[in-house]
Amino acid sequence: MAIFRCLVEPNSLPVHNKAIDIPSPLTGKVIPLDDVPHALFNAGMFGEGIAIAPSGYQVVAPFSGTMLQFSELANQLRLKAKNGLQLQIQLGIDSHLMMGEGFKRFAKQGEYFQQGQILAEFNLLKMKQTLPSILCPITVLNSDKIKGLQPHYFQVIAGEDSVMTVYI
Repeated sequence: MAIFRCLVEPNSLPVHNKAIDIPSPLTGKVIPLDDVPHALFNAGMFGEGIAIAPSGYQVVAPFSGTMLQFSELANQLRLKAKNGLQLQIQLGIDSHLMMGEGFKRFAKQGEYFQQGQILAEFNLLKMKQTLPSILCPITVLNSDKIKGLQPHYFQVIAGEDSVMTVYI
């Protein structure tokens, strides 16, 4: 059971002031966060969101903003948009076990970035060989501040297709 449950269907949108489409930071297939084989993501401990089964190798900035945190192992990014929305991008499940091998950072903590800028690269083959799951959860860290989130379960291209719409 999740702490937050703000997922909405297109026919039951909440009363909101603004709808924000979030472009995908990764290329791949969007799946429900409930399908991620990790209890913390299933329980919504990192907020509401989606997961991507990646087919590419780059992480691009879904919006212009600031890098709140970028782990030394380059497997987890926390981003903050100008409008205050905060996203976490986790590259694979238990990817900390790779000790940074197969990950490359192009941005630093505290740094400002532009939408579409490459933030990181990862070795998908190495992830497939090493990790229990290559799924990449993308969650809204401040889900308690939004009125709803509508996932878009499609095949997406990084920086081009929307993975979710956030209602504030």
